[in-house]
Amino acid sequence: MTMSKPSRRGLLLAAPALLASPALLNAATRRDPITFTVLRSGTPIGTHSVEFVRGGEEPVVEIAIDMVVRFASIPLYRYTHRSREEWSGGLLQRLDARTDDNGTQTEVRARAGSGGLAIEGSGGAYVAPADTKPTSYWQEEMTRRTRLLHTQEGTLIDVASRQTGTEELTIAGNPVEIRVYEVTGELNTRLGYARTGEWVDLEFMARGSKIRYRRDRLSSPA
Repeated sequence: MTMSKPSRRGLLLAAPALLASPALLNAATRRDPITFTVLRSGTPIGTHSVEFVRGGEEPVVEIAIDMVVRFASIPLYRYTHRSREEWSGGLLQRLDARTDDNGTQTEVRARAGSGGLAIEGSGGAYVAPADTKPTSYWQEEMTRRTRLLHTQEGTLIDVASRQTGTEELTIAGNPVEIRVYEVTGELNTRLGYARTGEWVDLEFMARGSKIRYRRDRLSSPA
Protein backbone atom coordinates (compact mmCIF):
# COMPACT_ATOMS: atom_id res chain seq x y z
CA MET A 1 0.00 0.00 0.00
CA THR A 2 1.32 3.41 -0.91
CA MET A 3 1.20 6.15 1.70
CA SER A 4 0.77 9.71 0.51
CA LYS A 5 2.91 12.51 1.87
CA PRO A 6 1.27 14.56 4.60
CA SER A 7 -0.27 17.76 3.32
CA ARG A 8 0.81 21.22 4.49
CA ARG A 9 -2.68 21.64 5.99
CA GLY A 10 -2.32 18.39 7.90
CA LEU A 11 0.99 19.46 9.37
CA LEU A 12 -0.47 22.79 10.42
CA LEU A 13 -3.39 21.07 12.13
CA ALA A 14 -1.02 18.71 13.92
CA ALA A 15 1.33 21.49 15.09
CA PRO A 16 -0.58 22.37 18.28
CA ALA A 17 -0.53 18.74 19.39
CA LEU A 18 3.19 18.54 18.70
CA LEU A 19 3.85 21.72 20.65
CA ALA A 20 1.78 20.45 23.57
CA SER A 21 4.09 17.55 24.36
CA PRO A 22 4.56 16.92 28.11
CA ALA A 23 8.18 18.04 28.09
CA LEU A 24 7.36 21.34 26.43
CA LEU A 25 4.35 21.93 28.67
CA ASN A 26 6.40 21.30 31.77
CA ALA A 27 9.03 23.76 30.60
CA ALA A 28 6.37 26.38 29.84
CA THR A 29 4.59 26.06 33.17
CA ARG A 30 7.56 25.40 35.45
CA ARG A 31 7.90 27.65 38.49
CA ASP A 32 11.05 28.00 40.54
CA PRO A 33 10.85 26.82 44.16
CA ILE A 34 10.49 29.39 46.92
CA THR A 35 13.05 28.81 49.67
CA PHE A 36 13.72 30.63 52.92
CA THR A 37 16.24 30.41 55.73
CA VAL A 38 14.37 30.74 59.04
CA LEU A 39 16.00 33.00 61.63
CA ARG A 40 15.25 33.19 65.37
CA SER A 41 16.53 36.44 66.85
CA GLY A 42 18.96 36.60 63.91
CA THR A 43 20.24 33.01 64.25
CA PRO A 44 19.41 30.41 61.57
CA ILE A 45 17.22 27.60 62.92
CA GLY A 46 15.86 25.95 59.78
CA THR A 47 14.33 26.17 56.33
CA HIS A 48 10.96 26.60 54.64
CA SER A 49 10.47 25.57 51.01
CA VAL A 50 7.58 25.73 48.56
CA GLU A 51 8.10 23.39 45.60
CA PHE A 52 5.88 23.58 42.51
CA VAL A 53 5.59 20.01 41.31
CA ARG A 54 3.31 21.33 38.60
CA GLY A 55 2.86 24.96 37.61
CA GLY A 56 0.35 26.66 35.33
CA GLU A 57 -3.33 27.15 36.12
CA GLU A 58 -3.60 23.88 38.09
CA PRO A 59 -0.55 23.92 40.36
CA VAL A 60 0.50 21.11 42.64
CA VAL A 61 2.53 22.45 45.55
CA GLU A 62 4.65 20.66 48.15
CA ILE A 63 5.69 22.51 51.31
CA ALA A 64 8.41 21.51 53.76
CA ILE A 65 9.35 23.24 57.02
CA ASP A 66 12.19 22.04 59.27
CA MET A 67 13.27 23.96 62.38
CA VAL A 68 15.42 23.11 65.40
CA VAL A 69 16.17 25.48 68.29
CA ARG A 70 19.36 24.52 70.16
CA PHE A 71 21.17 25.59 73.29
CA ALA A 72 24.88 24.76 73.34
CA SER A 73 24.23 22.21 70.56
CA ILE A 74 21.44 20.56 72.57
CA PRO A 75 18.08 20.49 70.73
CA LEU A 76 15.42 22.25 72.81
CA TYR A 77 12.63 22.47 70.26
CA ARG A 78 11.87 20.79 66.93
CA TYR A 79 9.23 21.56 64.32
CA THR A 80 8.53 19.79 61.05
CA HIS A 81 5.68 20.28 58.60
CA ARG A 82 4.89 18.60 55.29
CA SER A 83 1.98 19.62 53.10
CA ARG A 84 0.79 18.94 49.57
CA GLU A 85 -1.79 21.15 47.83
CA GLU A 86 -3.59 20.58 44.54
CA TRP A 87 -5.36 23.52 42.87
CA SER A 88 -7.69 24.09 39.93
CA GLY A 89 -9.33 27.31 38.78
CA GLY A 90 -8.02 29.16 41.82
CA LEU A 91 -9.72 26.71 44.20
CA LEU A 92 -8.07 24.23 46.53
CA GLN A 93 -8.97 20.72 45.40
CA ARG A 94 -6.96 18.64 47.82
CA LEU A 95 -4.69 19.19 50.82
CA ASP A 96 -2.78 16.72 52.96
CA ALA A 97 -0.67 18.11 55.82
CA ARG A 98 1.30 16.54 58.68
CA THR A 99 2.97 18.49 61.49
CA ASP A 100 5.23 17.50 64.37
CA ASP A 101 5.33 20.42 66.82
CA ASN A 102 7.99 19.29 69.29
CA GLY A 103 6.37 15.87 69.64
CA THR A 104 2.73 16.90 69.22
CA GLN A 105 1.58 15.47 65.91
CA THR A 106 -1.38 16.70 63.88
CA GLU A 107 -2.82 15.92 60.45
CA VAL A 108 -5.12 17.90 58.20
CA ARG A 109 -7.03 16.59 55.21
CA ALA A 110 -9.15 18.65 52.78
CA ARG A 111 -11.07 17.56 49.70
CA ALA A 112 -13.16 19.64 47.31
CA GLY A 113 -16.70 18.42 46.70
CA SER A 114 -20.05 19.58 45.41
CA GLY A 115 -20.93 21.14 48.77
CA GLY A 116 -17.62 22.92 49.38
CA LEU A 117 -14.29 21.97 50.93
CA ALA A 118 -14.56 18.96 53.27
CA ILE A 119 -11.97 19.29 56.04
CA GLU A 120 -10.79 16.89 58.72
CA GLY A 121 -8.38 17.94 61.46
CA SER A 122 -8.04 18.55 65.17
CA GLY A 123 -11.09 20.81 64.91
CA GLY A 124 -13.16 17.84 63.76
CA ALA A 125 -14.80 17.27 60.40
CA TYR A 126 -16.78 20.00 58.65
CA VAL A 127 -17.40 21.62 55.27
CA ALA A 128 -15.92 25.05 54.52
CA PRO A 129 -16.66 27.36 51.56
CA ALA A 130 -15.14 26.17 48.30
CA ASP A 131 -12.95 29.27 47.98
CA THR A 132 -11.26 28.85 51.38
CA LYS A 133 -7.53 29.62 51.30
CA PRO A 134 -4.97 27.84 53.51
CA THR A 135 -2.29 29.48 55.67
CA SER A 136 0.51 28.43 53.33
CA TYR A 137 1.48 32.05 52.55
CA TRP A 138 2.65 31.58 48.95
CA GLN A 139 -0.52 33.21 47.54
CA GLU A 140 -0.96 36.94 48.08
CA GLU A 141 -4.70 36.30 47.67
CA MET A 142 -4.80 35.06 51.28
CA THR A 143 -4.38 38.67 52.46
CA ARG A 144 -7.81 39.45 51.00
CA ARG A 145 -9.61 36.84 53.09
CA THR A 146 -11.07 37.14 56.58
CA ARG A 147 -11.14 33.39 57.25
CA LEU A 148 -8.34 30.96 56.50
CA LEU A 149 -7.75 27.23 56.87
CA HIS A 150 -5.04 26.64 59.48
CA THR A 151 -2.90 23.93 57.89
CA GLN A 152 -1.52 22.71 61.22
CA GLU A 153 -4.77 22.41 63.18
CA GLY A 154 -7.37 22.05 60.43
CA THR A 155 -9.51 24.83 61.90
CA LEU A 156 -10.89 27.97 60.27
CA ILE A 157 -9.33 31.07 61.79
CA ASP A 158 -10.51 34.69 61.67
CA VAL A 159 -8.00 37.25 60.43
CA ALA A 160 -7.77 40.84 59.24
CA SER A 161 -5.10 41.99 56.79
CA ARG A 162 -4.09 45.49 55.78
CA GLN A 163 -1.39 46.70 53.46
CA THR A 164 0.92 48.99 55.40
CA GLY A 165 2.89 50.26 52.40
CA THR A 166 5.88 49.27 50.31
CA GLU A 167 9.47 48.63 51.31
CA GLU A 168 12.74 47.73 49.64
CA LEU A 169 14.05 44.28 50.53
CA THR A 170 17.46 42.93 49.54
CA ILE A 171 17.36 39.33 48.32
CA ALA A 172 20.66 37.65 47.42
CA GLY A 173 22.17 41.09 46.85
CA ASN A 174 19.30 42.37 44.70
CA PRO A 175 16.98 45.20 45.82
CA VAL A 176 13.30 44.27 45.49
CA GLU A 177 10.28 46.48 46.12
CA ILE A 178 7.69 44.59 48.17
CA ARG A 179 4.13 45.13 49.33
CA VAL A 180 3.91 44.71 53.10
CA TYR A 181 0.85 43.39 54.94
CA GLU A 182 0.04 43.22 58.63
CA VAL A 183 -2.15 40.25 59.52
CA THR A 184 -3.95 40.25 62.87
CA GLY A 185 -6.59 38.19 64.64
CA GLU A 186 -6.03 34.49 65.19
CA LEU A 187 -2.89 34.83 63.05
CA ASN A 188 -0.46 37.64 63.81
CA THR A 189 2.28 38.12 61.26
CA ARG A 190 3.93 40.43 58.76
CA LEU A 191 3.96 39.32 55.13
CA GLY A 192 5.74 40.67 52.06
CA TYR A 193 5.13 40.05 48.35
CA ALA A 194 7.05 41.24 45.30
CA ARG A 195 5.34 43.17 42.50
CA THR A 196 4.80 39.85 40.72
CA GLY A 197 2.81 38.58 43.71
CA GLU A 198 5.59 36.22 44.73
CA TRP A 199 5.96 35.61 48.47
CA VAL A 200 9.30 37.00 49.67
CA ASP A 201 9.04 37.95 53.36
CA LEU A 202 7.59 36.77 56.69
CA GLU A 203 8.03 37.87 60.29
CA PHE A 204 6.22 36.92 63.51
CA MET A 205 6.74 36.42 67.24
CA ALA A 206 6.90 32.91 68.75
CA ARG A 207 7.56 32.08 72.39
CA GLY A 208 8.92 35.59 72.99
CA SER A 209 11.37 35.47 70.06
CA LYS A 210 11.23 37.17 66.69
CA ILE A 211 11.08 34.71 63.78
CA ARG A 212 12.16 36.16 60.45
CA TYR A 213 12.20 34.48 57.06
CA ARG A 214 15.09 35.38 54.75
CA ARG A 215 14.42 34.59 51.09
CA ASP A 216 17.40 32.71 49.66
CA ARG A 217 17.14 33.93 46.07
CA LEU A 218 14.77 35.42 43.55
CA SER A 219 12.97 33.32 40.98
CA SER A 220 14.34 33.28 37.44
CA PRO A 221 12.58 35.58 34.98
CA ALA A 222 9.75 33.88 33.08
